[in-house]
Amino acid sequence: MSTAGKQAIGRQYDVVVVGSGVGGMAAALAAKEAGFSVALFEKDWLIGGGTGWAHGGIWVGSNHIGKAEGYPDSRQAVLDYLRFVGGGATEEAHLIAFADHSPAAIRFFERCGVKLQITRDLADHYYPVGPGSTAVGRSIEPKPVSIADLGEWRNRLRESQLDPPRLTVEEYVAMGGTNNRQNWNHTLIAEREKQGIRTRGPALIAYFLKALLKRDTPIFMETPVTGLVRGKDAVTGVRCAGGKTVRARLGVVLATGGWEADPELTHHYEGLPGWRSMFPPSVNGDGLRLASDAGAAVGLIRNNLALFLGFNVPSAREKEFRLSSIYELLCPHTIVVNSKGERFADESYFQNVAAALRRFDIWAREFPNLPCYLIFDSQYLQRFSFCGAELGTPPPDWVERAPTLEKLAARLGVSGKGLKKTVERFNGFARKGVDEDFHRGEKAWTLAKRDQMRGGNAKNRTLGTLEQGPYYGIKLSPSAFASGGVRVSPAAQVLNTRHDPIPGLYAVGNAAAHTEYGVGYQAGYSLASGMTFGYLAVRHMKRGERNATSPRQRRAG
Repeated sequence: MSTAGKQAIGRQYDVVVVGSGVGGMAAALAAKEAGFSVALFEKDWLIGGGTGWAHGGIWVGSNHIGKAEGYPDSRQAVLDYLRFVGGGATEEAHLIAFADHSPAAIRFFERCGVKLQITRDLADHYYPVGPGSTAVGRSIEPKPVSIADLGEWRNRLRESQLDPPRLTVEEYVAMGGTNNRQNWNHTLIAEREKQGIRTRGPALIAYFLKALLKRDTPIFMETPVTGLVRGKDAVTGVRCAGGKTVRARLGVVLATGGWEADPELTHHYEGLPGWRSMFPPSVNGDGLRLASDAGAAVGLIRNNLALFLGFNVPSAREKEFRLSSIYELLCPHTIVVNSKGERFADESYFQNVAAALRRFDIWAREFPNLPCYLIFDSQYLQRFSFCGAELGTPPPDWVERAPTLEKLAARLGVSGKGLKKTVERFNGFARKGVDEDFHRGEKAWTLAKRDQMRGGNAKNRTLGTLEQGPYYGIKLSPSAFASGGVRVSPAAQVLNTRHDPIPGLYAVGNAAAHTEYGVGYQAGYSLASGMTFGYLAVRHMKRGERNATSPRQRRAG
């Protein structure tokens, strides 16, 4: 086993990786397969970073898994779709690198032991609207995997306590969605629990972890990297907490995630009131700070649509953020209102909500839709899970409740008159099965989910009345994948403010600005990006190693 305390940190490696999410693990595994010596450093006590809480979707256009199962695709269709989703905020060379190399990356990691499968019934978010979109074939995920053979690492694997990863994404969709608990196969879940089976993000980390351990890769946990070591012309290593200096002959890869859990950075770069992090507390801008010390440039994505609503759960092991946008808000008998008690978007489609959250009232000098509130009634609790609880379980004490809408509004600080009027209008839509204001449930992304739900209108299962007390409400907060990061080249090299590469320094995953997919968001982009650019970073190091002809050049990497 490779844990801090069981072996000493070496003085030099070919490659040093900072961060243990999928981007860092992909870079480490690619480096080991290239024959390089590698050390991976993680400051937290749990391994997996934000990937451990992820649903595990990996979006790769024109991939070999989809094609083998009969789903045709083409490079041009993939490029058309990426450009559409990017909304003009992509960098063409970066986008092309992602499109062209992601299929090779996942094929490479499959050969290393990472087992993947197609995710059916999960259409592109923009299908059939987006040019080049496909219904099935580009979304893949890790196959279920046992962690019983991981020994002490089993207790260090990060996973959600709110949504234990025992079902795959495809299974969730087939069973009516992540919140439709009554339709789940509980016999299968219990059996997988007994066998130590994991799915989704934790499964992806488990596969990479097993592959790294099999290759005797040193993984140093609870070992923060506090600075970079710089030579005359390049980054040559890292400094760890306690002053230990570790040299990196070929390169340092920053895979620390974004800045989502840092209040100062999110205030500066995100600018939305009430922000909460959907990532673990350890994902708080380390990569940005380390790279900035070396002169790195920051790239920002304006109008980032990877924006969700949710709330912190105080009782969770790590104070997890419940992503209501993909749980409660897809279900009937729920609405979201602002402080005036008014709906402002199609609650079931998170990107529609994202645009509405960024509206700014120039006269009131405020965001009119923040704060906002989830409102639901007792019918919801009879049919769906709230925050992962069993059906019919009363919400925790930190959720407001009242016998009438007016009293609930008073407790939440919402206009009672506005809320009552909104609910009366919404109930009319729910009875007809058509949301005349925001067309809830009509997007292709929600169609596969809504038709398997129970409750609501048979014509549109995302619509259900709110008319059975008691009524419940909770304040929702915005959260997102960081709207930027360190600027990098198509080979994942960190760029300085003159747009020149900083030799020896790379950034992958959410530590890097996501200029390969711009403003839009498609489930699976983030993990696919981490895997792809981790792979490309090592390919770049290999080219540099081959091209280095003198001892001095080899030392500089």
